[in-house]
Amino acid sequence: MKQKAAAVLLVLSFSTGLVTTVQADSPSGSMSANMSVNSSAAATSKTSSVTGQALPPLTLKQAVEWAQTNSYNTRTAERDVERRRLELKNAEKELGNSPIDYIDNEYVDNETSWRNYSSSTLSYLASKKQAQYAKDQIYFNVMKSYQSVFVAENQVKNDLETLEIAQVEEKIALAKFARGKLSEYAKNESTQARVQAEQAVEQGKIALQKSRDALNFLMGQPNGTAYEMVDRPVYKEPKKLDIELHIQQLTDMNPNLWKLEDSIKTSELNVRYFDFNNGAGAYDLAKMDVDTAKEELAKGQKDFAESLRNLYATVKENQKKYVQLEESLRTAKEALELSHKKWARGLIIEMELKNNQLKVNQIERQMEELAIELDQNEFTLNKPWST
Repeated sequence: MKQKAAAVLLVLSFSTGLVTTVQADSPSGSMSANMSVNSSAAATSKTSSVTGQALPPLTLKQAVEWAQTNSYNTRTAERDVERRRLELKNAEKELGNSPIDYIDNEYVDNETSWRNYSSSTLSYLASKKQAQYAKDQIYFNVMKSYQSVFVAENQVKNDLETLEIAQVEEKIALAKFARGKLSEYAKNESTQARVQAEQAVEQGKIALQKSRDALNFLMGQPNGTAYEMVDRPVYKEPKKLDIELHIQQLTDMNPNLWKLEDSIKTSELNVRYFDFNNGAGAYDLAKMDVDTAKEELAKGQKDFAESLRNLYATVKENQKKYVQLEESLRTAKEALELSHKKWARGLIIEMELKNNQLKVNQIERQMEELAIELDQNEFTLNKPWST
């Protein structure tokens, strides 16, 4: 059973600026969500704004649809497909309506018509591929931006929990200083740590809003708009893959390589229908263009294959990291459960319990962020041209 990342996230009483909180399923046998560290902490599955109002939900699918509609590149690519379709239709008509020389019984300018038709066919097919390419790019950009909000939210949660601990430590330091059991320097250090923690929270909130606005920009929504992101990535073990076979399959699908192949075909058309009135030297240059285009394709295929091998190695490495984090989480939860029992019996101070809870929360968030990275790795591995 794979641990759903970011389970049981604490919401602190002073976190009025935290725009999103999440409670995920926790495994059986682990400490339940109703076990509070103190009265100021609570778990929630509702996303709220700074005013406490519920935010409208937003799925990744809806975000992509809005972005596709809003994208200039997508609209331009679709118009280009229609334009190339009309050009091909006209070239086809010209091919069938070439005038006949009744004396020699031959089609007039037949080679020119065939060249136009062949070139229009290549352009039309290329435009269709480019349109799909544009859509894949938009999807990946939206997915990255959508998921970056989760990362920013996690950072705010980490900062808030760190602030809570810094506030408690400062209170302890002030109490000790008042009784003459702590130096002024140590007391000031504690205060400075609390101030820095507050600054980190504010910076995290700004970063979170920037992440939201980056997504708003893609979707064509106003800055400052906030949504509840409902499609949190969940770790799933990557399927076993024959990377060399995968490379062969994607090579045939890669629109970037299609462009290079089209360059070869276009160069070959220029040679086939060469106008020798331009001179033999120009013909030699046209043949050189074919060789150059073939070399560029070979290099593109080699670079593409190497990039996929490297990416696959990254996926396997991230998978190992996730397994390691699962073990770290298990150990941290055991330590937290033990410290909770000790705290309930008055054997340890509350600060130790808080620190152990913070460790659990941070590992869970690391797991979620690694699940996000793996999700993006998987998409890139299957559609590398989208990145």
